[in-house]
Amino acid sequence: MQRSITPVAALVFMICAATAPLSANAAQAAGAVPLTDGEIAYVYLHYNQLDVDEAELGIARGTAPEVKQHGEMVANDHRGVIKAFEGILAKDGIEPIAPANFDATVKQHQAAIDTLKHKSGITFDRDYFTSAIINHRAFIDLVRETLLPAVKDQALASHFESVLPAFAEHLYMTVAAAKKAQHL
Repeated sequence: MQRSITPVAALVFMICAATAPLSANAAQAAGAVPLTDGEIAYVYLHYNQLDVDEAELGIARGTAPEVKQHGEMVANDHRGVIKAFEGILAKDGIEPIAPANFDATVKQHQAAIDTLKHKSGITFDRDYFTSAIINHRAFIDLVRETLLPAVKDQALASHFESVLPAFAEHLYMTVAAAKKAQHL
C-alpha cells in the first residue's frame, strides 16, 4: 500500500525544517549571537509546552485507544519536565526570555496545532502520530545539538543530559504506538 504525506504532516515537516536547530559550531560560523541561558530556558519551555498541547489534543480528539494513552503519557511527562525545569530556573535565578525572532516559530507551531485541531477520526490519529514523531525527533535534536552545547548553567546542562534518554524513549514509544494503531 502506498502512503502519501498528509497536509498536516507536510506542514509539520516544513516547520521542523524551517526551525531546525543549528549546532553551536554552525551558529558561530554563521555569525549568530549565542543564546543566553534565559533564552535557552524560554525555547526549552516552549517546546515542552508544544508537546503538552499536542498531547492534550490527542486525548481530546483521538479515536484509537493508542492515541489517547499516548497523549496522557506525553502530557503528564512533559508537565513534570516543565515543573522540574521551572524549579531549577527559580533556584538558579534564571528568567526565561524569548529569543529575537522567536515569534515566527511560535506562530508556526500554533498553525500546526490549529491544522491538527481540524482533523477527525483516523485522519486525526494518523496525523497526530506523524506530528508527534516529527516533533520528538526535532526536540531531541534541538536539546542535543543546540541547547546543551550553548547552556552555561550547570544545573540546566545536567537537566538536559538527564532528560535526553526519556525523550528518546518517548520517540520509541510514539513509533510503537503508531505501529500498534496501524498508522505507520
